[in-house]
Amino acid sequence: MTRIAYLVPGTGLSDDERDRRERVANAFTPDHVGVDVVVATGAGPSSIESGVEEVWCVIGSLRTAHEIQADYDALVIGCFGDPGLRALRELLDIPVVGPAEATFYTAAQVAHRFGWLTVLDATVPLSAEQAEEYGLADRCVSIRSVDAPVEGIDHESDALVERMVSVGKQAIEEDGAEALFPGCMSLSFAQRHAEIEEKLGVPFLDPASIALEQADAWARHGVTQSARAYPTPKMEKLDDLLG
Repeated sequence: MTRIAYLVPGTGLSDDERDRRERVANAFTPDHVGVDVVVATGAGPSSIESGVEEVWCVIGSLRTAHEIQADYDALVIGCFGDPGLRALRELLDIPVVGPAEATFYTAAQVAHRFGWLTVLDATVPLSAEQAEEYGLADRCVSIRSVDAPVEGIDHESDALVERMVSVGKQAIEEDGAEALFPGCMSLSFAQRHAEIEEKLGVPFLDPASIALEQADAWARHGVTQSARAYPTPKMEKLDDLLG
């Protein structure tokens, strides 16, 4: 069995929502995959909607990932901002997958031009920066907000689905997007992709399933991050960080 840790940074995930996401993740992954949703320990933001909160959450993620890595074959970062992706790849021996990175490159394979639906107007600049970072800014033609603060997202909300469809249609018709995805893992775990895709008429990708499937594939095929690209830090300097 491939064991994957889905590591949620920050402190805002309730026990009930953690359990729900774990059930959802294990339902859409193959039978040979076991997913544990692990919430990072220690201080951190209740949600991640700014650059400050992205940086703040990384410390807890690094500590928790270091503690649990021996129990898992791969790790997926449970935030679409991919916070700490480089640091986690330097620290861990197991493959580390960022859902945004995995989804970006999938979108670039299924469409010439793509876009995504981010949660707030305030997260649009962060999203644009991610597109630049992953070298796909010329392919990313649309970043639009659905006005859905992370802590208020209701995965059963039909109104939120309709808002995603409405904003998605604008991205397609006005910006030229040929594929879309939600730029938030809370939106992803709403698992309403099929109905949204049917209404939009273009691929509406699921970052959670894409990231977990990639983690499984890497683990099974022995693929992990290059030590030349992500060299191991001097561990003797990290005692205060890792404990």
